[in-house]
Amino acid sequence: MAELTLLTIHERDITSEVCRRCARCCEVDLQLTNTNPRYRRFLRGVGFRLTPPPKEGSDDCCDAVHDVTLHLGPCRHLRKDAVNGETLFSCGLYGDARRPELCEHFNCVSWAKASNSYNLGNAMLRAAQEAWLKATALEPGETKENAHAA
Repeated sequence: MAELTLLTIHERDITSEVCRRCARCCEVDLQLTNTNPRYRRFLRGVGFRLTPPPKEGSDDCCDAVHDVTLHLGPCRHLRKDAVNGETLFSCGLYGDARRPELCEHFNCVSWAKASNSYNLGNAMLRAAQEAWLKATALEPGETKENAHAA
């Protein structure tokens, strides 16, 4: 598959078929404010991954107090299934009253537009567009509209 150089995914493209191929929104990240180097070294020391990462050859990124992202990994309710050689995802709480409202109504494109992060730097959107391209068998830069014109 060619390299993704343009986002063309829209809110209407986020379907259950796309979500089952992506599940990037099921990666849980926490934003921690005002972390000091000692606390960041502690978090890394007990096995957490933080952004920004430590500098090469160091156990931290810098000596300043600043915000970090703590990456917790996939939601514990995320299920992975192999179907015809492809990994498909599903939610173990789908249809359950315990499923968080945010999960029920989430649309990564809408979220990105609302947070002014609809760009190629948004890893969630890149993953969603790749999943959409697989689901629709399109190439990057090609849309449903221009695919039929070719």
